Parts: sequence; C-alpha cells; structure tokens
Amino acid sequence: MAPSKVLLFGSGAVGTIYLHVLVQANSNVTAVCRSNYDAAKTEGFHIDSGLYGKGIHIPPSKYQVVKTPTEAAEISKNEPFDYILVCSKVLPDLETSKTIAPAVTEGHTTIVLIQNGIDIEQEYASRFPTNPLLTCVAYIPTTQTSPGYITHGDVNILEVGPFPTKSTRTKEAAETLISTLNPAGGNLKYVEKIQEKRRFKLLLNAPWNPICALTLCRDVAFLGSSDFAEDVIKGVLSEVVKLSQAQGFESVTDEAAEKMLEGMVKPRIGTIGIEPSMLVDVLWNRRMEVEVILGNPVKIAKRLGVDVPRMEMLYALTKALDDANRWRQPGQALTGTALKDEKSSS
Repeated sequence: MAPSKVLLFGSGAVGTIYLHVLVQANSNVTAVCRSNYDAAKTEGFHIDSGLYGKGIHIPPSKYQVVKTPTEAAEISKNEPFDYILVCSKVLPDLETSKTIAPAVTEGHTTIVLIQNGIDIEQEYASRFPTNPLLTCVAYIPTTQTSPGYITHGDVNILEVGPFPTKSTRTKEAAETLISTLNPAGGNLKYVEKIQEKRRFKLLLNAPWNPICALTLCRDVAFLGSSDFAEDVIKGVLSEVVKLSQAQGFESVTDEAAEKMLEGMVKPRIGTIGIEPSMLVDVLWNRRMEVEVILGNPVKIAKRLGVDVPRMEMLYALTKALDDANRWRQPGQALTGTALKDEKSSS
C-alpha cells in the first residue's frame, strides 16, 4: 500500500524537490516550513530543474503547510503519518527527534533521514525504538535562491537503507516508499549496507564542503585557483579512504576516490561549478553542518588511532568560521570574550 500521509520536515532546497516528487506521486503531504512559511502558504514553491523541467509551480493547494510538527499532528488528528521525511540540517543542539515526536505514531510512522554526515541516526533510534528508521544518502545539487524559489541540477539519486541493519519491517517500509516515489521521478535505490554509502558521500562532503566554504569558491573555481588545489583535495580524500578502511568499509578505496573526482567534479570544468551546502550557508550567514561532516569523522579517527591531519585542520578552521558566523557582530571579528559569553548563555 502506498504511503497516504507524509510529513515533510525541512522544506528547503532538498525538501522542496521531494515535495515535488511526493505531489507527483499523489501523496497527501504536509510540509513543515519556517523561514519560507509565508511564501509556501501564499504562493507555493517554484522550481527550475535540469532534471524535472523549468518553471515548475507547486501551488499551496497541493499540500498542507504548517510551522511545526505539533501543528501538523493537531491537524491530522486521528490519522497517523505513514512517513516523516527529515530533510533539515543536522545540528547537534537542535534535537530534531524531539521536535518531530508529536507527529510520530508509535510503531507505525516510518522516519526517513535525508541528511548529510555520519553517525546521525542514534538519536532517532533511541527515541523511537518501535518505529522503522530509514537513513539515506542523497546526491541532489539544489539551492533555495529566495523563499520558495529553488534551482536544481540534473541529478537526483537517493540511496535508502535500514537502521539498524537486517530489519525486515524497515526494509518493507523502504520498498513501499521506493515503489511509490520512483514512478514519480524519485530515483530511489535500496542499499542494505547504507553506512558504507555514507562514507562514500564523505568523499564529496569532507573536502569540498569546508574548502569551498573557507575560500568562498565554487568547486571549479577552487580547482583552478592554483597548481596545488587538486593535490589538496586528493590529500583529504586519502584520509577519508584511510579512515573508512579502518572502520571496515573496504569498498571506499583510493580508486573510488579518484573515480569520484574524475567523474563528478572535473567534468564541470568550464562551467560555473557547484556551490556545496556549507558554501551556501556561509554566503547566507547560516550555521553549517560541521560536526556530522567533519567533527564525527575526526573524533572516530582519534578513537581508532588513524592520523587525519588535513581533516583535523579543516574541522578546526570550519568550526571557527561557524562560530564567527553565528556570534560575531557585523563588520567585526569574533572576540574571545564574545565567544565565551555567547557559549555560556546558549
């Protein structure tokens, strides 16, 4: 049976693409919106996509828009949500599992994490032990250029897997979601060893996200900035491979890293390139997913005794940049006293 009721938590760039797919699949969708709530409520969403077409308009009549999962649960009343798609950022102090809890029906609602990083699942598994939990790796170049307006490239791949692994019920929930969304252009694929795929995604996220954010360059611009730029990227990739191998993810190899660089990034040379999510966050003065993309891998490496000096440096620099974006005053550098005061009050 197709999922009749879906809650979309996080209707930004990525979430809106899946809103489009869900609407095409005739699902009953409720979208939780924050900064773009007014636009979503009055005008709907507009998408220019290299994959789905230009000038797509999703009018508000096609979905229900709310500000919080609590509001969604109140409107839904006795009709439980079959799926909750979590497309929001992974920030350590947000406690997203707690936020979505009012809309989760125990033992029924499947939680689907369409988010970056590694080691992001446990807070949901702990809070909702009787609910199926799917964790996903998304390849979807998309940006919200203004509230309700989305630009999207020509790729949308979603690898879907269970957490924990070897859960028959969770696999069935994944297969239902896949069979519903793929005819509508979803391009979902079930992957049992999904944690290995999350390490593969680090081959993109670990070098490109922080480096582009720190340099204010798109990927192609950074590659062309000096004769040393490509070697810097390859140095980070080698550390991702080394750490993945130490964790037993044997398919994450130097050859795989080289293939990803040659196949996904270099073909964009001569174009304007891609803005990774951290670069977009810096440009719009938003918080970055530093911990799950860099912090967690670095801490795992430290625990395992794996030497990753490049990733450690990127983590330290990007974390400082994130603090500066969060707490500094306009036109001023972040001071040590201001950082201490803000952290003690947060």
